[in-house]
Amino acid sequence: MNATEQRNRFLAFAFASADLLLEVSSDGTVTFALGASHPLSVADATLLVGRSVLDFVAPRDAGLVRHLIKTVTTGQRFGPLRVESANDDGPDQIMLSGCRFPGNDGIICFTLSYEAHTGPAVATVERDDHTGLIEPQGFEEVAQEAIRSAKDAGQDIKLSLFSFEGQEAFASRVNSEVAEEFLGQTGAILRAESYGDAAGLQSDGKYAILHSSDAQLDDITDRLQEISKSLDPDKEGVRVESGSIEIDADMSSKDAAGALAFAVKQFASGDNAAIGAEGLSRSLESLMKDTGARMTRFRSALSNGQLGFMQQPIVDLKSEKLHHYEVLVRFEENKSPFQMIRFAEETGMVMELDDIILKQAIAYLSQLGKKSQVKLAVNVSGRSLSSTRFISNLYRAMSKVEFPRSNLMLEITESSIIEDLDQANRVIQKIRKLGHHVCLDDFGAGAASFQYLRALTVDYIKIDGAYVRTALKRRREAMLLKAIAGLAHDLDIGTIAESIETKDQSAMLLKLGIDQGQGYLFGRPEPLNLPQESGKAA
Repeated sequence: MNATEQRNRFLAFAFASADLLLEVSSDGTVTFALGASHPLSVADATLLVGRSVLDFVAPRDAGLVRHLIKTVTTGQRFGPLRVESANDDGPDQIMLSGCRFPGNDGIICFTLSYEAHTGPAVATVERDDHTGLIEPQGFEEVAQEAIRSAKDAGQDIKLSLFSFEGQEAFASRVNSEVAEEFLGQTGAILRAESYGDAAGLQSDGKYAILHSSDAQLDDITDRLQEISKSLDPDKEGVRVESGSIEIDADMSSKDAAGALAFAVKQFASGDNAAIGAEGLSRSLESLMKDTGARMTRFRSALSNGQLGFMQQPIVDLKSEKLHHYEVLVRFEENKSPFQMIRFAEETGMVMELDDIILKQAIAYLSQLGKKSQVKLAVNVSGRSLSSTRFISNLYRAMSKVEFPRSNLMLEITESSIIEDLDQANRVIQKIRKLGHHVCLDDFGAGAASFQYLRALTVDYIKIDGAYVRTALKRRREAMLLKAIAGLAHDLDIGTIAESIETKDQSAMLLKLGIDQGQGYLFGRPEPLNLPQESGKAA
């Protein structure tokens, strides 16, 4: 093969996955350009020669590109990484890959693509302004994309966690510009080493990345520490503790991402019971093993018909007549399901639980027939409303209802934060349009309650029992209940109070304007024989 044929084959190979090829010198200057440059508002690629490659990258990602130019070694590849474009008229984001040019250490080869080569999550995820790293709430979805991509490519990847000790003391010794430089370089190092740009800020001084299994954790840790020392006038810097674990190849990408997210949340929260004194790697390994076992037990309970169902009455406070029942789930007899449900929410498995309970409630009401007056309220996690698959299954199940639609209400629980309120409201309004009522559960328990009430149009709110338990003793709680009831009535929203145990509580709540009540005064949870169906859920 002659040189021309070899060159043409290499060019064809490069253009199969990129739109623009650049050769860049060690100072960032473009020395050669070939391909489509018009998305960068340059008519001819040759006009890029002599300009800085940083001209095409938004300021937030400039530190990442500078870091790549400075640190990539001969034969080492990087990317694909998503960087924001500096050109308002061009593509919003550019996929950037490259390597140090073999045979010429002074040249780096960059490939730019204007079409996405990674999943939608990494394209739309919120990023920290200081580091460019993914914000905590978006890390799980990006991790799932990265894990799926790695499995498809046959690539072994790891999760690594980094904890910075002494960061506050370091920040007190340097000015704001130096502190900003440190955060920028930290983000650049972690993004450059990540797989699929899955590098996230978890909390102050705590970071998580997915990376190829051949990446050297000690080298990354040393570089982070050295940067802090080089910027510190006292040369102390920060101490970086790190640990890593390989992703279980037998787990699905969804389960692996859920388990990782659970582990990372424990790490970010500083839960010493989860991340112990034996070091991050050992603790992470133990935590992942335990999480995987809990996920297996949870899914087994769903698929083998091991769930228990209870019903508890909700009554009209004025007449004390039954209005409807709430369906409650039990994993173990006489034991609260709270911890299991929170675990399911944090690992993403709650959609499967919600899907099963909803379908079984529909089957139960269908068996009772069109003339039945029995009404059920079924809980749906706020997290489930962010799952397109769950929403699709929800619409499909509800489209086949053959009993009065007012017999089935959905209670949206607030224990898991609803991130996309606009999408959640679209789902809720479609459900309401079908004829089902929707209740916002746990109202007042979380900081987002009034934000939800502003964004979500619902038929009822269920007020958290903590208000009811203290309202007779504290006037402040009573006045808050009265204000909530007044606001709800002005919005044409019904009110339900839970945890009512005495007649005095019931009388007080009625006087304050609450419409309905739930609690031991009106009835304890009793067994409900929903039809158990084994098999896979959503």
